[in-house]
Amino acid sequence: MSSFSYAVDIDAQIATARQNAVDAQASTYGANVEYASLLNCKWGFDWFELKHTDSSDEGKAVRKEKELFFEGLKAIAHSNPSKVWKDVRDYGRENRYGKPVADTAEGGEGEVEAEGGDASHNRSPELRNLEELLVLYKFNRKQESLSDKMSKVQLKIGEALQEMGVNLHMVPD
Repeated sequence: MSSFSYAVDIDAQIATARQNAVDAQASTYGANVEYASLLNCKWGFDWFELKHTDSSDEGKAVRKEKELFFEGLKAIAHSNPSKVWKDVRDYGRENRYGKPVADTAEGGEGEVEAEGGDASHNRSPELRNLEELLVLYKFNRKQESLSDKMSKVQLKIGEALQEMGVNLHMVPD
C-alpha cells in the first residue's frame, strides 16, 4: 500500500470520527436540555440555584436527583460529572427564564436556532412544544389587550402548559 493510499484512508477515518464526535455532542446537548426542562416541570422552585448544602426538603430532593445522575455518569466512567450537572442546571435556568436579552431579542440568533439551525433538531417533541408554548404564553401575557379570540387562545395555551406540568404562577415575565 502506498503512502498516498494510506493518507486517503486515514483522512476518511478522521472525517468519520470527527462527524461522530460532532453528532455525539449534539445528542448530548439535546438530552441535557430535555432533562433540565423536565426537572423544571417537576419542580416549581428554582432547583438550579440551590446550594449542595441546602437542607430544605427541596434541597434534599435536588441532591437525591443529582446523586442518581452522578451514579449514571460514573457508571460510564465520565471524567467530570460536576461539569455536566452544572450544564444541566444552566439549561434549567435558561429554560425557565430564557436566554440573556442579547440572544432572545426579536429577530435575533435565538429565533434562527429555533427555526431549524444548530440544536433545535435535537429537541424532543415535548421539549419543543413546552419551550414554544412558554414563549407564546409570555408574549400574549405582555400585551396590553387581546381580542376575545386571542384571549381564548391564551387560555388554551395555559391549559396545554398545565397539562405538561407547568405551574403558570411560576412562569416569569
